Amino acid sequence: MRKHVGLRLALTALALTACSPPAEAPPQSDRPQARTEPVISTEDDERIGRGEAVAEAACATCHAIGAEGDSPHADAPPFRRLNQVTEFATVKARLAAGNITQHPDMPNWQFEQIDLDALVAYLETIQTTGAD
Repeated sequence: MRKHVGLRLALTALALTACSPPAEAPPQSDRPQARTEPVISTEDDERIGRGEAVAEAACATCHAIGAEGDSPHADAPPFRRLNQVTEFATVKARLAAGNITQHPDMPNWQFEQIDLDALVAYLETIQTTGAD
């Protein structure tokens, strides 16, 4: 009879556990969760990001370097409009030669090739086709 009591208690405990509502999930941590999907970064994205950083460091004191906003220097065209004020296809060669314009306030920059390529890649991504 003792065997049946033990078995009956085990079955009762099992039945009570199965019929109980599920346990609540533990509270969420304030710490950020680790990403499970890989972060994909292409060479183009890296080059464009580098170009934006070059523009910020070398050009932003005079030019609006982004997709909007006015240039801090009244005579400096926003970078997004370069294709409207100059022959954009020649920008890379002119930057490489250090003579992008004859404007007296424009410094003659000498960029490393990797920075020149990155800057031009960035400039290509922000060009507009009309008034913005």
